[in-house]
Parts: sequence; structure tokens; C-alpha cells
Amino acid sequence: MFEDDRIGQRGLKGFWAALGLAALLGGCANMNQQQPQQQPQPDTAAAATPASDAASADASSAQQATSAPVTRVVTKTTYVRVRRGDTLQRIAQKHSVSVKDLATWNHLKPNAHLRAGQSIKLVSKQTITVQVAAPQAGGATANASPNAAGNRQVAAEVARHSNSVALVWPAHGRVVEPFAPGTTRGIEIAGKAGDPVLAAADGKVMYAGTGLNEYGSLIIVQHNKDFLTAYSHNRRLLVKTGDTVHQGQQIAEMGSENNDRVAVLFEVRRDGKPVDPMPYLPSSPQG
Repeated sequence: MFEDDRIGQRGLKGFWAALGLAALLGGCANMNQQQPQQQPQPDTAAAATPASDAASADASSAQQATSAPVTRVVTKTTYVRVRRGDTLQRIAQKHSVSVKDLATWNHLKPNAHLRAGQSIKLVSKQTITVQVAAPQAGGATANASPNAAGNRQVAAEVARHSNSVALVWPAHGRVVEPFAPGTTRGIEIAGKAGDPVLAAADGKVMYAGTGLNEYGSLIIVQHNKDFLTAYSHNRRLLVKTGDTVHQGQQIAEMGSENNDRVAVLFEVRRDGKPVDPMPYLPSSPQG
């Protein structure tokens, strides 16, 4: 649908130039550095009251609550490009995985012939440990720490360079417009008005709005210094610029704004350039 959309392409180039990803990332880093300095000041005028004494005691108890490490196992998906002469056996040996697993992840036979440039999926389990506050009365305080720890982890990932990004499908539907280099910007996934649009990976919302007409309601999520994803033509946005989002979280409702059908236009950009999202996604929306 975008073959003749030259105006849209010019608008897109102008937008990405204006967005200034490096500058925005630097600004976000500065903002994150400034936040810890904004400490609440003690209310000395109320210090003599019994109520404030009780509050101070509660605060002191909360600060002294021990932290407990929580171990989580996460699945990481990466991709490698097949070089001339590569076989599944050779790739499996190089990456310390079994040929059977490698063939299963890529829906191939163990003796399948590989072609140079083909993308091969590698799946690994990683164990991460985060510090969270020990359980205590008043669940809101206890639940805030894991969330804060998760947000800090996302912020750290956004600030790092990466050669890849592991994505989930942003919508459950049929791909009605495939990616074509130089012609389309991403893939279109069809659905019904109001269907959930999901964050494809953890990240920070760099833009949420309607600044580009050809995109309709647009969300841009930065995942690391090299990769971002964009979600267009939404009926309703559920996040705002600056929000931290997590993989699988609903960020919008699918719509047809500035589009001739109900669908989400999903883009993956590496260093600001559109790339085919398919190699970064599971084999199916349910995968």
C-alpha cells in the first residue's frame, strides 16, 4: 500500500532525522541520572508530632527490611547468518547446541541444506538475579521494588549496543503486507478494531502521538541503542512518551487510522533503517 507513497516516505525521513535517536538517548540518560538526586526533603515542622514519629518509625523499618535475591530464567533468541559451507552440524558445534535442537528451532531436517545468507535461530535459557524487597505488610511497597528493578534493567538495556533483539508478535493476526526493501517500511498484521497491540520487547517509549499523518496514531519503542520498533494506525494509545514497557504488554488498540484496513503496521529499525521484522519474530504469532 506504500509503493506510491512518496510524500509519506519524505515525511518518514524527515521524522527520523528530527527524532535524533542519539540525542534522545543522551537526553534520556541525563534524565535518568538526575532522578536519584531529587530526594524528598524532611518535614522538620512536623517532626515533633506523634503521628510523624510513627511514620518515621515505619519508614525506618521499611528501610531496614532485608533484600532478597530473586532468580528468574528467561529465554533469549538470537540469529546468525549462514556462511558459505556452513551446515547445521557446524553451526550447532560452534554455538554449543545440539543439531536436533537447532533443527527444531528452525523447522528444518537435521540434514537440511543451508544457503549462504540464510538466518538461523538460536534459543538459549539465561538465569538472571534481581534484588527485591522482602515481603512485608502493605503489599504496595513490596510490589514496587520488583517493578522498579525491572524498569532499571530495561533502562540499562536501552543504553547498551546490541547486535540483535528478541521480539514477540505485536498482534495475533494474519500478515497482509510483507516487508519489501525499498518499497514497504515493515509488515502489516490485520485484525479487528480494538484488538490488542503488544510491545514486541522491553523498552522505552520514545514517541507516542499523531505527529505524522500517514502513520495515524504511532508508538515508537527503543529496545537498545541499535534497535527500535514502531506500531502505526492504532485506534487508541495506552502509553505515553517516556513510559517503560515490557514485552507482551498491551500498548495500544488496533485500528484503521490513516489506513484503508484495520491493521497494525509493525516496523523494526536497526540504526534508523527499516529491516525485515520476520527474522526477529517467532515462526507464528502463537510461537
